[in-house]
Amino acid sequence: MVWIILFGGICASFLVAVTEAKHFNILYRRSRCDACNQTLKWWELIPIASFILLKGKCSSCKSKIDMGSFICEILLILFYLLPIFYNLSLKDLTLYYLMVTILTPVALNDFKTFTIPNHMSLIFLLTGLFLTDLQYIEPLKDIVIIVIIHLFYLLFSDSVGYGDIKLFTVITLITPVNFFVYTILLTYIIGGLFIIILHFYKGDMPRKIPLVPFITNAIVLSFILYEEINTIYFGGFL
Repeated sequence: MVWIILFGGICASFLVAVTEAKHFNILYRRSRCDACNQTLKWWELIPIASFILLKGKCSSCKSKIDMGSFICEILLILFYLLPIFYNLSLKDLTLYYLMVTILTPVALNDFKTFTIPNHMSLIFLLTGLFLTDLQYIEPLKDIVIIVIIHLFYLLFSDSVGYGDIKLFTVITLITPVNFFVYTILLTYIIGGLFIIILHFYKGDMPRKIPLVPFITNAIVLSFILYEEINTIYFGGFL
């Protein structure tokens, strides 16, 4: 379990940097403070612990460290530990770990910037197709789904970003079709509940709402409830 926690934290820290990267030099240069460009020491890179020990500030310039990596590390560790304490209904753990690893930092980036980096969607697609060995591709159904979500974008482009459409396209290619359907439904159910709560709490509706955090939560729920939803709604035949 300790190794899973360490690995989850390291993956989160690295992928937050990759998600926010503007240049490929992030892959070979040492980590630096965003404010003073001071190269970080090894003890400043320990997941979660470093942020707490440094009290959220750079040891050199004392500027505040963005909490994005810290939050991502906590979330990804929790997602990594979930299959240990709970048997996922969809048993493909390779797909599960791939999806939470990629989507957690992308969700946080979407929350902060309302954007989904193209390079992360491409990494998600290529690693997903490779790790699933193309086993979930159903050409006719996938084409129909991709056409439908693009038509949805054309009709409601003011309500959904094209980055979300590209992300949905990747998801439908690397997951079972019914899993994708459950993800779509749960995404908008969770998102709708959030908007209702936000409306009662604040009164004013925000102009933009990031969708990837809802997609990520919907995917985790789909892994947990996959067979149950199959049984309830489709008699377990899909």
